Amino acid sequence: MTTKKADPDAVKKAEAEKRKLDDELNEALEETFPASDPVKLTQPDPHVEPRPKD
Repeated sequence: MTTKKADPDAVKKAEAEKRKLDDELNEALEETFPASDPVKLTQPDPHVEPRPKD
């Protein structure tokens, strides 16, 4: 039986993605006050809609 080793670059990328998600979750939890407010993980759309011309 052969065991396959994980690609070191893929492991580093997965760890970085997990760290980023954990940081975003921690920030969302810190920003949630009072505790009855739901945690918001999504970020607002940075795109500003243009105003319609009259």
